[in-house]
Amino acid sequence: MRILTVNEQEAFNKPPPFDHRDRKKFFDFPKSLLAVAATMRNPDHQISFLVSCGYFRATRRLYAPADFVDRDVAYVASQLDHSVPSGFHYPDRTRQRHQQTILDFYGFTPFDLSASAALATEIATMARMHLKPRLIFDRCVDFLIQRRVQVPSAHRLNDLIRASLHERKAELIALMDSQLPAETRNLLDDLFTSPDAQNGYRLTLLKRLSQSTSPSRIKEAVADFAILSELHHQLGDILVQLDLGTAGIRYFAGGVLRSEIFQMRRRDQNDRYIHAAAFVAHQFYRCQDNMVDLWLSVMASFKTAAARDYQETLVQERQNQQRQIEIVVNGLEVSVFGVLRDIQSVMSAANLSDAEKVTATVALLSQGQPEDFDRLKDDFAATASDAGWHDILEARSLRLQNRLSPLLRALNFMPNKRAAALLDAIDHFKADGDLSASHAPMDFLDVGQRAVLVRGDGTFRVSLYKVFLFHAVTTAIKSGDLNVEQSYKYRPMDAYLIDKDRWQYEKGHLLERAGLTEFTDPASVLATLNSALTSQYQATNGRAANNPHLKLRKDGTFHIGTPAIDAREPDPLGDLFPQRHDVPLAQVLETVNNHCGMLLSFEHWQQTHVRQATSHPALLAGIMGLGCGIGVRKMARISTSVTESELDHTVNWRFSLENIRAANDAVVKAMGAMELPNLYRQTQDQLHTASDGQKFEVRGDSLHASRSFKYFGQGQGVSAYTFVDERNFLWHSLMISAADRESAYVIDGLMCNDVVKATSIPPTPTVTPRLSLA
Repeated sequence: MRILTVNEQEAFNKPPPFDHRDRKKFFDFPKSLLAVAATMRNPDHQISFLVSCGYFRATRRLYAPADFVDRDVAYVASQLDHSVPSGFHYPDRTRQRHQQTILDFYGFTPFDLSASAALATEIATMARMHLKPRLIFDRCVDFLIQRRVQVPSAHRLNDLIRASLHERKAELIALMDSQLPAETRNLLDDLFTSPDAQNGYRLTLLKRLSQSTSPSRIKEAVADFAILSELHHQLGDILVQLDLGTAGIRYFAGGVLRSEIFQMRRRDQNDRYIHAAAFVAHQFYRCQDNMVDLWLSVMASFKTAAARDYQETLVQERQNQQRQIEIVVNGLEVSVFGVLRDIQSVMSAANLSDAEKVTATVALLSQGQPEDFDRLKDDFAATASDAGWHDILEARSLRLQNRLSPLLRALNFMPNKRAAALLDAIDHFKADGDLSASHAPMDFLDVGQRAVLVRGDGTFRVSLYKVFLFHAVTTAIKSGDLNVEQSYKYRPMDAYLIDKDRWQYEKGHLLERAGLTEFTDPASVLATLNSALTSQYQATNGRAANNPHLKLRKDGTFHIGTPAIDAREPDPLGDLFPQRHDVPLAQVLETVNNHCGMLLSFEHWQQTHVRQATSHPALLAGIMGLGCGIGVRKMARISTSVTESELDHTVNWRFSLENIRAANDAVVKAMGAMELPNLYRQTQDQLHTASDGQKFEVRGDSLHASRSFKYFGQGQGVSAYTFVDERNFLWHSLMISAADRESAYVIDGLMCNDVVKATSIPPTPTVTPRLSLA
């Protein structure tokens, strides 16, 4: 198993390459250290001692004198007013004594047996999480530096990592060999067989997760879930004993999802069983997540369609009411004002007696036609109530039931006191209980909803009741009152946190491992943050009066205008770049890789037994094929040095989201070490960032896509939410639904940022173009 390449291992074991700034920084020694060097009688010993001190400050490692860089030696010699030695006379015993002095001076301990044991324990923990070997290597270095332990050679670290990974694998195989019963082995073997009525293997058929919301596809998804649920139930005991955890399940299942059947069959039997069991657990979790996502997508579409119908109904009712008002107004002229005129004429008639006048008046009053006015009042009353809205919900309920009823019967929610009434209603629904006014559970409904469920004739509106039930389930899922235990996305919040008892007993150790010891006392941290926030509010409010973009309204509110971009402002870097604009993309990517080594981030999915490395052309072709929307097969056809099988293998095994983000971080980190991008910064002590979404049209089935006539017309799409700083560094991005508010995802960019230190995060919206994604 190769953890570092030959060049990387050689670079790790050699002193770091210093430029003139680094030499000035790391070879600037305090007087106490110079005094220690002055006690050494041999000038070679003084120079070697101080060079080792400078290297140790930079890397926390100690190197052999034969590896010292000549320019570093010359620099230290000039500081001591010594001539550059032609050859070092630095005995091993003297060097070892000086190394201990260096460790004592900087407060470090040597990498001895106790340190090796502590590091082995840490590596074992990371091995159980199935991290990439290269990532484990980097974290080992960080762990030792945090513990103030001397960093050993790459060879010793590699040996510890290999031993721990092999030990973990052997432990799993031994458990599988001794604890897996024969019937469970046969169950797992059946996954690699083909059903008689279908062409694909059982394992292959279970890899697919549909994102279509059509009733037939939902029923197929529920049928697949039933199969996975039965498999997961039968594998429950062995999964508990394996204790793979979320990371282990994802790792082994990822290998199955990327492998062909013949590749799985070539594995050792117990190794194949481990992968198959993890695959079942992984797909069981994903299938439940997928069904909840289907539920939320169907309900969102239902609400949108119902609201649209209700708006159309309101418009039609307003038109009808307008016509009715015209009829009533015209009727008033005859039935009210005309009668009043006739009554006035009767009263002023001199030839009629009082009795005749009363009789005539009564007759005239009986000629009134209040029916039109009563009808108008009824229309206004119906519009003011929610009767029309409930009628629409009831009318559309059948289509909703065809999609959501199978999902609700399949999902199993965890008990929760806050949703006890709703869970009782769900259980009653699953049991096909009597849905009548006297038997249907209605404690989860409010008073208004209960009132509209019974018609005037006493009949119960079952379809409307189911809509209310489905809406209550949706609200509870979003609020966290309904959770799924075997899930990646919809577990309770506490399930994603460290166990409470473990936190109480290991709080100090966990904070130390995470490098968060300064947050041990949250009260002081919150007080510091509160003071800083209050000061910033005061400073901002103090400058508000002089802000030309701040507009105060008469009602006391304010509006902040976005200043227009000055098109006449020259680009400060325009003259530094060549005017040629047709540089090949492959040349650009290869040049970037030569400076930052981004292609090294595309590691193989498997931790061990990776026999061959992929070529640079295959990685570059994969980046261009996926990034430019060309596609893998077409990219292979138009590439001269890459075959379709090689490119397909490279994308399948190396292009994971984790690797792509690591490659992007490598590019951003290399750019951050340059001085040129800092010309774009407004101030050198602050770095401002912004974030915005870019709309992409999606033409296939996608649970993340949503409809927006503004951006996609009759189609649907997603939003690529991207974070950028004022140096034009794109340091994080994620795909979200086009209907979601983007401001809620700002925290995601801050939590995933490991390479850009931002001091201000204004959510500055920009122009959002629309692209098409087939």
